[in-house]
Amino acid sequence: MNHIVIVDPFSTGKLYAPLLNARGLNCIAVISRPDLPAHFTHDLVAEHFTQVLAWHPELVETLDALGVVAVIAGCETAIHLTDHLTEALGLPGNSPATSDQRRNKYTMQQALDRRNLAHIDSRLVTHPEQIPNVLKTVDPNLQYVVKPLNSAATQGVVFATGRAAVEQALMQAGWEQRNDLGEINLGFVVQPFISGPEYVVDMVAFNGTYHIATVCKYTKIQRNGSPFVYDSLDTLDPGAAELAPLLDYARQAAAALNVLHGPLHMEIIWSAQGPVMIEAGARLHGGIAPRLFQQVYQPDLLSVAIDSYLGRPAPAGGGCSRQTHHGRIGFFWADQPSTFEGPGFEPMVEAGKVPGYGGHRYFVAPGAHVPRTIDFATCPGLFWLSHDDPRQLDHNAEQIRALLWSQ
Repeated sequence: MNHIVIVDPFSTGKLYAPLLNARGLNCIAVISRPDLPAHFTHDLVAEHFTQVLAWHPELVETLDALGVVAVIAGCETAIHLTDHLTEALGLPGNSPATSDQRRNKYTMQQALDRRNLAHIDSRLVTHPEQIPNVLKTVDPNLQYVVKPLNSAATQGVVFATGRAAVEQALMQAGWEQRNDLGEINLGFVVQPFISGPEYVVDMVAFNGTYHIATVCKYTKIQRNGSPFVYDSLDTLDPGAAELAPLLDYARQAAAALNVLHGPLHMEIIWSAQGPVMIEAGARLHGGIAPRLFQQVYQPDLLSVAIDSYLGRPAPAGGGCSRQTHHGRIGFFWADQPSTFEGPGFEPMVEAGKVPGYGGHRYFVAPGAHVPRTIDFATCPGLFWLSHDDPRQLDHNAEQIRALLWSQ
């Protein structure tokens, strides 16, 4: 009775197994699909698992005989199978009957609407023949977002103003193409653009009650003719009084999505009318964020998520983690198209001397073409910092950009 299943232990899902192994638990990796893309599967660290198994329905009996105590969703591709396995094995989890509310960008907005919560009025398009009817609902003077139902990050997201631009975006969309998750696009959603500061709330559910583990705020800047260039993601104090309306809404939205156990990553715009959820995913914050959070929050997101999966009580302290340091993820920009050469040895050494420097990651390989940065999809890389003094982060970020991005 000491086995933990991690479905698709990729991206930040690969962080679970070492910590669980250190607690004397055996981890089993279950790969949800044989056609997952290589940029996902190369994250698998096989030595962290006693078994690596490919999903097939008969696997339920095998896992049941082993005495599995929890099933963890490693990343976005794992949501549906994780919910199915928790129910099949009689374990605490999120219901497979509502998995789509935690994965499909149209269905999750409908779930908010049913609870009379602030949501985005969305139009679903699952076939090109539906485009003319959808265009009848488009205001020619408004800006819209056209996005795939089941993609990740900003892949396939297009901003369009008026009917002609929305029509063009839909006609040129990747119908029946595979996205970066290796999934076939199920369709597209058309939503009015919501303006306002963008926040990220990471919470962990303990049998339907929600512990706020992190709150972050994006800063976007006008650069290269685009207002959507990311400058930074800064950590905030979940206990700050001014954030209470945001966190109250986030908890209500989590309940509307029927999240009962485990982590939930939620993106929210604080509009003039109040907070409104853009989308959410029932898994850890992706990228390098959980590592930064370990330096910034107590208890940190990853530790709280593990406690939830192991059936432990929610942390004490009023439902929020405590911010002990200030953290920032900074983004690199390319102002002109170029070929990526990477920094030399000396700048790398100097970057390591910058106070609070945690690391960096490039999204492009040496020799690759780098387009001009106009949004997150064209961002060439990032870095992360932490410090006791939030004012120091601005200076340190400038140093890191000068050292590690001189394209």
